[in-house]
Amino acid sequence: MKKYHIELEVVTPLSVGAGNDNEWMPGADFVQKDGKIYVLDIPKMIAQGVAIEALSNLFLKSDEKGICKLLGSNLEKCSKYVFSRPASTSNSIKAFLRTQLYDLPVVAGSSLKGSVRSALFKYFRSPDETDNVSVFGTMNNGTDYMRFIHISDFEMPSTVLVNTKLFNLRKENGEWLGGWKHKREETTASYRPDGFNTLYECVEPGKKGWGSIVLEDNAYDLLVHHAVRISHQEKKHRLMSNGIQELFHIINGVTRDYLRKERDFFVRYRAERTEEIIDHIDGLLAMIPVDDSYCLIKMSAGVGYHSIIGDWKYTDYSNTGVWESGRNAGKQKYKSRKTAEYGGELMLMGFVKLRSMSTDEANHISDGQQTRHQEIIDGIMAPILERENARQEAEAEERRKLELRAADEKRKAAYRLLLQEAESLLNNQCWDEAKAKAQEAAEICLDLIEHNAIIERCIKEKERAEFKAQEKEKDAVLFQQELSVVLKGKTSVGNIIGTTAKWLKFGHVFGEKECQVLLDCLKGMPAKEVKKKRKDLEKAISKEWSDKMLAILGIQ
Repeated sequence: MKKYHIELEVVTPLSVGAGNDNEWMPGADFVQKDGKIYVLDIPKMIAQGVAIEALSNLFLKSDEKGICKLLGSNLEKCSKYVFSRPASTSNSIKAFLRTQLYDLPVVAGSSLKGSVRSALFKYFRSPDETDNVSVFGTMNNGTDYMRFIHISDFEMPSTVLVNTKLFNLRKENGEWLGGWKHKREETTASYRPDGFNTLYECVEPGKKGWGSIVLEDNAYDLLVHHAVRISHQEKKHRLMSNGIQELFHIINGVTRDYLRKERDFFVRYRAERTEEIIDHIDGLLAMIPVDDSYCLIKMSAGVGYHSIIGDWKYTDYSNTGVWESGRNAGKQKYKSRKTAEYGGELMLMGFVKLRSMSTDEANHISDGQQTRHQEIIDGIMAPILERENARQEAEAEERRKLELRAADEKRKAAYRLLLQEAESLLNNQCWDEAKAKAQEAAEICLDLIEHNAIIERCIKEKERAEFKAQEKEKDAVLFQQELSVVLKGKTSVGNIIGTTAKWLKFGHVFGEKECQVLLDCLKGMPAKEVKKKRKDLEKAISKEWSDKMLAILGIQ
């Protein structure tokens, strides 16, 4: 076994994501004020006596200004971290992975190993190989080469917030040009820091962490002696035999090739401030040592498609082809680049330098780390436990909120069901029952108002129906009398004819007596009006009686 003590130095802003679930959301996890970003800490808020209910309402609305106003001068005391704000944002912030015990930023060994694996894939593979299994082997038979390489986590000292922008390609007059993405459908040649930007919690350039890389050469030799076939055995053996410098040599070769192609890409697709990126790439290329005494490797957030797959597909990033189908049909493949702005300059993200250290140097650093850990334990353990208790209380509070939310949803579901029943009863003219259902709903959800409209309809429709019933009773009494009584006082042709038609519906028969009564009423009316209502008259008393009456009245 060959164990190497490794120093990891950040060269360009490095973000090792804690996962989408742990992103900081504006107005919930953080607020912005006076050029700073405050990452909130609920246990600290509880300790400061903040009104959690009021805070919860502000969280629900993502009301940053309201939260700042509520916390007032205690804003910093109620924050877990305070950062300088590199740019304004309405998006979530990508948080850095941290250790649970010490709450320190950590570069996960699995993240670095993923980048190493990508580099080795490019180095090992034959020109026609695209499959990981054929290159590395498989765990099924124990030939997976990466199981012989172990990389530890690297604890880092601190983080800052870094603004990132998406460099994209845009098509103009049939030609692909460089640009900066400001909206989902807006890419222009000009640069501005906000608009479609994302803030990342990063370890800044110059910061260092320490860990180890182990090459299990003895275990690998045993595999070689017992395995039937190992792909790319010569290259794998050389790496195990020559150790860390061979690994650095491989990584440097991959990084150098990648940076040259990336440089050509930005030279081909220029836009505002791309010269800064090109200059920075030149600086990275110059940093790669000829003697491979250390290596430069790209990793984690912003790593990009080419690095993820080991950068074997293309010899020219400007000629990657276009998508033939889907929402990106007609657009060039792999055209976006995540760029960071740090120290006033634009640069690519995620480059780190790996250097092998002597045992004495590693022991000295280890002693320093132990001292640092002890200081953290001595000075921070009590607040950590306090925060843990507060966290558990916050989780219990969150569970209570979820339970309340579930109860509230259940209550609202019952409310809606009662309103549906009330509507059905209302449509069937069961006004009292409908009103009772709506009132029952009102008692369940005093904060909702839909029931008011149903209750109002119940009252109005019942009153309308009762009024109609009363009118019907009056009509029943009135229209049982003789036609002469019913028509008394009618002053228009339409009213006289309509009343007569209604009178007949009460079982009366139209005869000579009724004809005379109707004639007496119509004689005083203008002949033109009577003639105009001829059809209505025929419909009311029949055409025969109508013709007879009109003849008597002298109306043709």
